[in-house]
Amino acid sequence: MTTILIFPFDLLSHYLRCLVLADTYDKTTHRIIFLTSERYSQYVHQHGYQTFSCKQFDSAYVMKCAGNFDFSWLNYEDLEEVMLDQVSAIQSFRADIVIGDMAPTLRMSAEYCKVTYLSLMNGYMTRHYASTRKIPSTHKASKLFSILPESISDLLTDFAEKRTFIKMHEPFARIRAKYQLQPILDYLSEMEGDQNLICDLPDLFPQKQLPVNYTFTGPLIYNYQQEEEEWLSQLNKERPVIVVTMGSSGEWTHLSFLNSPYYSKYIIITAGDNAHVLFAPHIIPKRFVNLSAVLQKADLMICHGGNGTIYSGISNKVFMLCLSSHFEQEWNIAALEKNGYGKSARNFDETLWKKHISEALEPAFEHA
Repeated sequence: MTTILIFPFDLLSHYLRCLVLADTYDKTTHRIIFLTSERYSQYVHQHGYQTFSCKQFDSAYVMKCAGNFDFSWLNYEDLEEVMLDQVSAIQSFRADIVIGDMAPTLRMSAEYCKVTYLSLMNGYMTRHYASTRKIPSTHKASKLFSILPESISDLLTDFAEKRTFIKMHEPFARIRAKYQLQPILDYLSEMEGDQNLICDLPDLFPQKQLPVNYTFTGPLIYNYQQEEEEWLSQLNKERPVIVVTMGSSGEWTHLSFLNSPYYSKYIIITAGDNAHVLFAPHIIPKRFVNLSAVLQKADLMICHGGNGTIYSGISNKVFMLCLSSHFEQEWNIAALEKNGYGKSARNFDETLWKKHISEALEPAFEHA
């Protein structure tokens, strides 16, 4: 029996795509155990998997830091503490394989324990990404870079980014030296495993020639929940349907204008609005939905631009207006815009929201 420990980052999207991957393994020959999560272990248990406890990074704090381009959460003390607890778990369960999804210290832990590491990656976060990771609109240098010719802007961005990834890796390098692990140059290299699965489409996130230990799996979309079928079948389609989902990191308060009676001309279905920001009579609130099933009824999706969400939109041919909460989602949204699947709503005021929602819902309006 092969024992696999799975270490997802503590956001719903990471847990769900790890569950999709886990369900591809033969359960008669593989024992699969997930890192426990106060919020998401319920989904793990629904699939029949056990959980184990281990120190992990505070996802809310990490996302707050990411929004401010603050990488201080990747400090020596916290990295070492998480790594050593991962080592303890790997040794305790005598794991043969570890799987990580945005688990920065797991390559070190796996190397220390001499076990195989399988890393789930987004296409824009590999060393082999063929495009430039543009400076996000919220970065203080964004305005300056926006007035430069694109070729110059990209060159400067690539140069600055390379230095940043080396700087981010300094505490990892200290830990690697302390525990006599293989020297590694930068943060992107640290996120690689012995095998790497890119959970994206190459058309959206093209890569340079990939090493043999990289594979495009395509998006791992979670489609298991079926509770929606009854209420969806009764949904009256005399009005256009808008689905709103902001994942576990989005900013619902920026969408409170949808409560206005103006939007009663639409049916608005929300997924995951746990703070009940959207509560008007024309809004159907749901805690969790089978997004693909709901999108089959939808005419438009408003979302945060998360990886799993955008692929559900693409596969169901639903146009997306995207309000990002951090820079990685901006890279997703840029790929959507380039391919005609959606549009950034980052700088929309309510007038622009009305305009773009109306345009997206015009029957004659065709999307790629």
